[in-house]
Amino acid sequence: MSRQPWLRQGRWWALALLVVLAACGPKAADDLSSTDDLAAMLRQAGATVQEADEPVPEAFDAQVVRALRVNEGVVYVYEYGSVAEVEAISAGIGPQAAGMPWEGRVSAWPAGKLLVVYPGTDGGLLSLLNGLLGDPLTASPEGPEEPYPPAVAAAISVWAEAQGVDPATVEVVSYTAAEWMNGCLGLPGPGESCVPGAVSGWMVDLQAGDRLGSAHTDDLGLQVRLTSPD
Repeated sequence: MSRQPWLRQGRWWALALLVVLAACGPKAADDLSSTDDLAAMLRQAGATVQEADEPVPEAFDAQVVRALRVNEGVVYVYEYGSVAEVEAISAGIGPQAAGMPWEGRVSAWPAGKLLVVYPGTDGGLLSLLNGLLGDPLTASPEGPEEPYPPAVAAAISVWAEAQGVDPATVEVVSYTAAEWMNGCLGLPGPGESCVPGAVSGWMVDLQAGDRLGSAHTDDLGLQVRLTSPD
C-alpha cells in the first residue's frame, strides 16, 4: 500500500494566523461597533455567516440585538452605544454565566461596542471566536470537551473538502502531537524537494461514516497534507 499526499490550504488557516496576531498586538475586536463589523471579521477568517431567523433573547439592556448563523452554530450579538456600556455589562457576568437566558455551556465575549454570546459547544466555532475575540468572560464547567487546536480544525476542513462531505459529519478519531523531519511534513509529493529541518505539528485521524483518513499538519494548521491509501 502506498500513501499519496496532496497539499491543500483550508479555510481555517486564517484562524490560526489570527491566534498568532492576537498574541503580538492589539485585537481588531476592540474596534468593533456593529454586528456587521463582526460578520465581516468572521468571513475574513473563513467562516460562513448569515443572518439567523431565530429570536434573540432580550437581555443585557442592549440597543440592538441580532443573531448570526456562523457555520453550524448561532451567535447572538448585543450592540451598545459605547465601550463603557459593554464594560459595565461585562462586569456583571460571572464565569458560571449566572442569570443568562440559556442552559448548558454559554460563552460571552466583550468586543468593542458589542457583547457576543455563543450558547453552544462546537469546538471549531469556539476556537474561531476565541482566536478573534480572546478569552471569554464565562467558563461554564458544564461544557463537555475543550475546543480542538486550530490545526485539528484545519485538518477537518481540508479532509472534508477532499472527501466531498459536510465538515459537521467528520469525527476526530484521534490527534497527537508530532515532529516532522522536513517541510513536507513527512509526505513529499512526486518530485517535490522538501526543506530539511524539524517541524512541530499534529497527526490527525479522521472518519466520516465508513470513510477513514489522516492528516499531517504543522503546529497551527497553516499547512495540511492528507494521506490516502492507494
